[in-house]
Amino acid sequence: MSKVYGEAFMSESKVRKWCRNFDAGRTDVHDAGGQAVSTDDLVQRVDQAIRGNRRFTISGLSNLFPEISRSALYTNVSERLEYRKLCARWVPKMLSDRHKTQRMGPH
Repeated sequence: MSKVYGEAFMSESKVRKWCRNFDAGRTDVHDAGGQAVSTDDLVQRVDQAIRGNRRFTISGLSNLFPEISRSALYTNVSERLEYRKLCARWVPKMLSDRHKTQRMGPH
């Protein structure tokens, strides 16, 4: 089989093990034994980078923070920091009271 799929193919026994784990309720494909990648310090540094350039891309952030995967960066930006993409800019999902007051002011 390795001639068809290469050296990195998964054995049938490992596939069965993964199936049992997902049947038992596992939802994540990443190993749980590793060190946490998204520390509070790292999330704060990502937030500062975003505030410095609201027109960032996840690829650009990935270049600034190579120690964290692109999917983890996206999760941090969209879920932990609660930003969303709006007109090519990342903005907070929820407006603060100050932002709401500014929106009511004269234009």
